[in-house]
Amino acid sequence: MRILRLLSIAATLAALVPGAAFAQAKRPILAVFAHPDDERVIGPLLARLAREGRETHLVIATDGSQGTRDYAKIPAGAQLAAARTKEATCAANRLGVKQLHIVGLLDGGLASFETLGKLRSAIAAIVDSLKPAAIITFGPEGGTGHPDHRLVGDVASQVVQADPRYATSIDLLYASLPTERLRTAPRANPTVTGMAEALLTVRVPFEEQDLVAGREEFACHKTQYTPTEMAAVNAYLAHAWNGMVWLRPYTGTLHDPTLFAK
Repeated sequence: MRILRLLSIAATLAALVPGAAFAQAKRPILAVFAHPDDERVIGPLLARLAREGRETHLVIATDGSQGTRDYAKIPAGAQLAAARTKEATCAANRLGVKQLHIVGLLDGGLASFETLGKLRSAIAAIVDSLKPAAIITFGPEGGTGHPDHRLVGDVASQVVQADPRYATSIDLLYASLPTERLRTAPRANPTVTGMAEALLTVRVPFEEQDLVAGREEFACHKTQYTPTEMAAVNAYLAHAWNGMVWLRPYTGTLHDPTLFAK
């Protein structure tokens, strides 16, 4: 697996990539997230795709340099960024990702015109190069609600919906967890702000080996979670997933086409 630094088969595809993209089953799947460890929300899906021979790519927008934990004893800045790059590489390898794209923007520092412009340019360049069948990213709630999560999802969405070439050829999917299942999930930190199950209409089942691969991927992120915390998050996710990864398709169309009709 290569790392690119910038400032997977028919059954799966049928479930994951509805519409026009299905006709081009060999196009890759692109996951776009904010920090190393964010990919855990779709870890079993990425593992399944790779296991079935589908090409996957993972974009991480920030350097993770500000995510300090006292027990890790690594200060914020370049040292932590380097450690988290190693963790992201470990995670991508365990999920069978073909290429990890680290944009390297400042962790927690996306909210400026200049930085958002850099992020948009970086994502657009990757999309132009790969021409993926689908992009999976955060929805408006941003998973845990982190501002970086929300902004990365917004920018990835912008790249797709602003380009006529991609608006009709790339399926945009928001990764989340069903609110109904989160209400009964065991406690963990951080918790996720979910979406109503009715909106998460793309549901991709995975096998036990994919769940195991997802847990092995999550175990890479030792600067962010203690073993006890990881166990709690794994139980939380397993309950919420209930054997499938949940995605909301961005359709860009009205449910009722007569809504504004005279």
